[in-house]
Amino acid sequence: MVRLTKEEKRKLVEARRRQILEAARKVFAKRGFEGARISEVAKEAGVAEGTIYNYFRSKEDLLIHIPEHIVAPAIAPLQRARPSSVEELESLLSLAARNIVSFMTRNSDFLKVFVSALPALTPRAKEAYMQLLPLRAASVLEQIVRAGQERGFLRPDLNAAVAARAMPGMLMTFVMFQEVLLGRPLVPLSYEEIIQEVVRLFLLGALPRGHPIPSSWRTRRTQKTRRT
Repeated sequence: MVRLTKEEKRKLVEARRRQILEAARKVFAKRGFEGARISEVAKEAGVAEGTIYNYFRSKEDLLIHIPEHIVAPAIAPLQRARPSSVEELESLLSLAARNIVSFMTRNSDFLKVFVSALPALTPRAKEAYMQLLPLRAASVLEQIVRAGQERGFLRPDLNAAVAARAMPGMLMTFVMFQEVLLGRPLVPLSYEEIIQEVVRLFLLGALPRGHPIPSSWRTRRTQKTRRT
């Protein structure tokens, strides 16, 4: 009998968790939270119903872990990033913003279910959710902001914890209205244009007083003005 190492066991457990969460995402998006059954999730995942409870306590527990499962690969490239200039920071924030938009647009059906189910969740489930995706994503961005402060191109008095939640919050609220709540565009702009404006709006408030605006910003603004 082949014995697995601790690392191999950990990877197998994580793979099975992802398999179950992906199945749950599909079932919830199709059936809604109230209409979904653990037996349906098990069938979609190709596992026994009892296997689900080896990894998750309940249907509620499954629901609150799905957003982290979906977005974790998107924020992974940012976890060790330490920008050394405003231009690098803009690129990183733009990447994060594109990942947020991609996550939300590709999973709008699930997000509708998630938003509608939130009020009915138990206090324990709500608290557990707040310790998952929001905390993890914010901590990654907070590290990036602090790196900018250490290198002197972001305001030293900038509250990194607030800033790390402000930029994603602006964008996620915008996308949530378009994709989930209204189902139509709020403004006649592409998401790439919206991302550029949100990232630069954030950076303009984060740069130290007197810091030069990157020349690429002025160039793009001039080109846009000429086209219009």
